[in-house]
Amino acid sequence: MPPRWHLLRRLYALGPVAIVIAGCLSPTLPLPPPDEPNTITSSEEGIWLVGGDCIAGAEVVVMNEETGRGEVFLDLDRKGRYSVAIEGEACDVIVISQSLSTEESAEVRVTLEEVADGVEVNPDACP
Repeated sequence: MPPRWHLLRRLYALGPVAIVIAGCLSPTLPLPPPDEPNTITSSEEGIWLVGGDCIAGAEVVVMNEETGRGEVFLDLDRKGRYSVAIEGEACDVIVISQSLSTEESAEVRVTLEEVADGVEVNPDACP
């Protein structure tokens, strides 16, 4: 075989390796925060039900900034929905984030006020 042929064979053999290495070096997209809740209801005095969409299989953390208390929801059935009951009063601010494997999302801040189908029931309830 001529020397050029050996060089071409080596290049063809190393091509896939170079592509794999380049793919490993490219940055991954950050995990997006969960959507704002499409349902927030007051179920009983001091308890709010908060629900919305998340990434399938994610761990969602909902924390009340006023009380320092929170709830963790594991989407074990991988439906991409979360629902938690959290202590709080109307107009408290809650912080929602999600994680998947070792990636964590940014936080979403939401005011505790009645929301049905993604729309505030009484937009003037909180200042």
